[in-house]
Amino acid sequence: MDEPTSLPGTSPGLGLRARTSIAFALGALVLSVVLSVLTYQLTRTYLTSQREELAARQAYLNARLLRDVLRASGGEVSDTLSSLATEAGSQIVVRHEGRWLGSAVTSGEELIPADVRALVQEGQPARRRAVIGGEHRLVVGTPLPSVGAWYFETFPLDELNDTLRTLAVSLAVSATITTLAGAAVGQYASRRVLRPLRDTAAVAAEIGRGQLDSRLPEARDPDLSPLSRSFNAMVAALEDRIEREQRFASDVSHELRTPLTALSSAVAVLDRQAPELPERAQTALSILTTQVVYFQALVLDLLEISRLDAGAEHLELEPIHLAEYLRRLVDLRPEPRPRLVVDDELPERVAVDRRRLERVLVNLLDNADRYGEGARLLRADRVGDRLVLAVEDGGAGVPVAERERVFERFYRGMAAHSSGRKGTGLGLSLAAEQVRLHGGELRVEDAPGGGARFVADLPLRDAAEELGVLGEEW
Repeated sequence: MDEPTSLPGTSPGLGLRARTSIAFALGALVLSVVLSVLTYQLTRTYLTSQREELAARQAYLNARLLRDVLRASGGEVSDTLSSLATEAGSQIVVRHEGRWLGSAVTSGEELIPADVRALVQEGQPARRRAVIGGEHRLVVGTPLPSVGAWYFETFPLDELNDTLRTLAVSLAVSATITTLAGAAVGQYASRRVLRPLRDTAAVAAEIGRGQLDSRLPEARDPDLSPLSRSFNAMVAALEDRIEREQRFASDVSHELRTPLTALSSAVAVLDRQAPELPERAQTALSILTTQVVYFQALVLDLLEISRLDAGAEHLELEPIHLAEYLRRLVDLRPEPRPRLVVDDELPERVAVDRRRLERVLVNLLDNADRYGEGARLLRADRVGDRLVLAVEDGGAGVPVAERERVFERFYRGMAAHSSGRKGTGLGLSLAAEQVRLHGGELRVEDAPGGGARFVADLPLRDAAEELGVLGEEW
């Protein structure tokens, strides 16, 4: 009972479990993305601020040292620059007395962005991140008016960028793992939450197949216990009602047999004297005879249905020569008789319940004669390990909307209403029950040449294998 059975007519869209798992996954994704973005932005802001503060402090310290040296001794700027403490990859550029000097050979005015130079020229400290020579660097500049100089220092940002890139990748991986974990949690949670529904669906399916003694196990969960108790109480009430209706139908049918037998005998006596009766009396007797025959067929059908519903009917398998059996059945039909086709691949003898199979085929042939303009074909085929018996008629066929309902009890389709012929409405229902008792199914489809094709799909039971006897012992 792990998976719920699909019900006819339901759409093949995403199930509740899938939607729950997707909702958990999307929730985890949104939450992880929001947290990752916040974490990245806060960390990036903090690390960038720290890096800029440290770089600016280092640059201002070196600028102060350069100013003090130049103010005290008036020495060469290049000599002083080489003595300043710098971190790996940083470069110092100084403009002093109209000349640009640097701590590296390539250092010069071109390393300093124009806007930073402009601010320092106006006497304001400045700092900005910029791409210089294809590298991300932090440029810090400060004026040294007391010695007539401008001081600039650039710091590499590759290490900071690598750190932020590693952080971004780590957060993306974490978000992915969190999303997958959310989907897994959603799958697990939905499976646990939907288990009572799956159990209920499975028990309901068993009840639909006629197992009215099926019940839900008593739930230990206080929230689910009322559901199981109510469901079981409903099924018990349904079972009791069905049993009472079955007993009622059976009792009524049995009680009707005695007066019906007496009525049939009386009608038979009158029928023998029909030529002596007046014309109006003969007409009334004809109507009475028709109604008694119909009533007798209805009572017999009801008795058989009551036995089937009560589970009192069982298969009595016996070996038959299938081709001869079907030929004799066709020969008993009134003209025009249906054509008989028997598959050569069928075993010569099969094990069936002779009486029940005859009831199925007779009901199908009668239905074709009554509502389908006559049975045209009766054929028996072997399809794998199945025996497929089909009756085709020459009528208008059965509309798709009626193909399930024609097997319901007392249902009369459009063909029955249009033909004006009266029937019990139980023939096809009884045939379907008899086929189901054989372990098969009865269905209706379009015949290749037009009309309806009623198909009884039965398990093929080879008589030799099923009954353990051989050849002439039959």
